[in-house]
Amino acid sequence: RKGVGDMPKKTTLRQQFLRAGLLMLVLSLVLGLGVIIAVMVVFCQRVPDGEKFLAESLAFLFGKETMGPSGMVPYLVLAGVVLCLLVAGVCILVTHRLTGRITATLKTLRRAADNLRDGELDFQILSCELRELDELSQSLESVRQRLKATAVAEAGAQEERGLLMANLSHDLRTPITAIKGYVEGIQDGIANTPEKQRHYLDIIYNKSLVMEKLVRNMSDFSEYELGRMQYHFEYVDMGPFLRDLGEEYQEDARQNGMTFSSQIPQGRYIVTADRGKLKRVLDNLISNAVKYGRPGGAIALSAEEYEKGLVIQVSDNGKGISPQALGHVFDSFFRADTARTSSVPGSGLGLALCQRIVESHHGKIWLTSEEGEGTRAFLYLPLQKEEGVLR
Repeated sequence: RKGVGDMPKKTTLRQQFLRAGLLMLVLSLVLGLGVIIAVMVVFCQRVPDGEKFLAESLAFLFGKETMGPSGMVPYLVLAGVVLCLLVAGVCILVTHRLTGRITATLKTLRRAADNLRDGELDFQILSCELRELDELSQSLESVRQRLKATAVAEAGAQEERGLLMANLSHDLRTPITAIKGYVEGIQDGIANTPEKQRHYLDIIYNKSLVMEKLVRNMSDFSEYELGRMQYHFEYVDMGPFLRDLGEEYQEDARQNGMTFSSQIPQGRYIVTADRGKLKRVLDNLISNAVKYGRPGGAIALSAEEYEKGLVIQVSDNGKGISPQALGHVFDSFFRADTARTSSVPGSGLGLALCQRIVESHHGKIWLTSEEGEGTRAFLYLPLQKEEGVLR
């Protein structure tokens, strides 16, 4: 057995058996000729007038004499016995060598199959010289690789579930503690005026919205992982859709002390989308721009047609994302700046869910960012005509 890079040209089992048969035939002929010559030499040395008897025997064999010498018979019998033994030995040796190679390979493949059965996947099944056994080896190696990939994916999913519970408990603790504190303040009479009570209730309401968003993200993520996320696709004119969202986002930015601008071109830009899911994506991008933006910063929403699609851009002039973190922003539970974790709520599922939703719309989503300059999020969706024909 050899590595793939060292493999000679593959041969089939049929070719190997034909070669073995041919080898046995050739060796038998060579041995037979050698035995005959040896018998002749011994006969000539041990029998008086051996050369004469040998000549008469050869003449008899070729039909030139009517009777051969009887003294040659014992030597011929001995030669026949020796020749039979030698031929049998050659056949056994060649057969043992061939079957030994096949048996060794089959034992290796059996050990590999036993390892697969027992869940031991950290090994490699090498190629074989025999084509049929090599094909079997490659099939088993392919099964091993798929099983290992599945095991790695399952381990990653298990780790993600652990992170999910850890983040959930951490991110829910803050709003729950705040709600409990403000409720106790109302119960203890600290909020002793209608204005304070209204202020406390507003805070409680906002914290409950944070909790609702966390739970909704968890639910959506679980539905997607289980393949149960439901979509209600329809033809959506993105111009009015984005302008309506822009008005909503402008108020959110104002409440957080930031400015918001939108630049949505006129015209009909039809995409096949789930309105609710698409709004979730844009809500998350705007929410990130608000959370990680600088006080008094600016957020912009724009769109333009590009290569039979619509590119939507959400940009801010916030702190930006480091190049090392930028490659992981779409990983589940990833948060770019751990220093902000305690002050900025979120499970780290937002962009991961956004990517899954956008891919379900046959679109793309990506980010560019510079530290200290801000971040730009891009969302590409393929455009269609209302009857469903690509533009």
